[in-house]
Amino acid sequence: MKAQILVTMEHKEQMKLISDCLEKFGHCVIQADTFHKSMEVLKCSDIDLIISDVHLQNGGSVFDFLRWTKGDPYLRSVPFVCFSAEPPEIGKYLADGVRTAARALGAVRYLTMEHFDANVFRQEIEWLLPAEKVGTYYADQFETDSH
Repeated sequence: MKAQILVTMEHKEQMKLISDCLEKFGHCVIQADTFHKSMEVLKCSDIDLIISDVHLQNGGSVFDFLRWTKGDPYLRSVPFVCFSAEPPEIGKYLADGVRTAARALGAVRYLTMEHFDANVFRQEIEWLLPAEKVGTYYADQFETDSH
């Protein structure tokens, strides 16, 4: 059984890169392009991991979404990852403050990538998934390293 992962991204290209990366390893990805759509998904789905764009600008901030998620007794334990792909200049300038605030509100990771790297991304988030839903991550690494 693979993990169910909610990906909230405004930009379709970035959402596709992340979804393709996760689906390649058998995970089920549910996509949403607004916080409100993500909230609806979370109300009726059993999600193992939330990945949210840090710079979404529709319907509130990532902090509002994170606060709502961590305020819900059922969702509180779901790992929440803030992701910044190809951050704008202002995003780079504010990254330390945003990272600190996100962690204080309950995010388990804050990832920034100038250019998306599927292998690095997978390594960064795989350990956040329930062990029985990770699949063969270490076996995959062993096979890759031994050839």
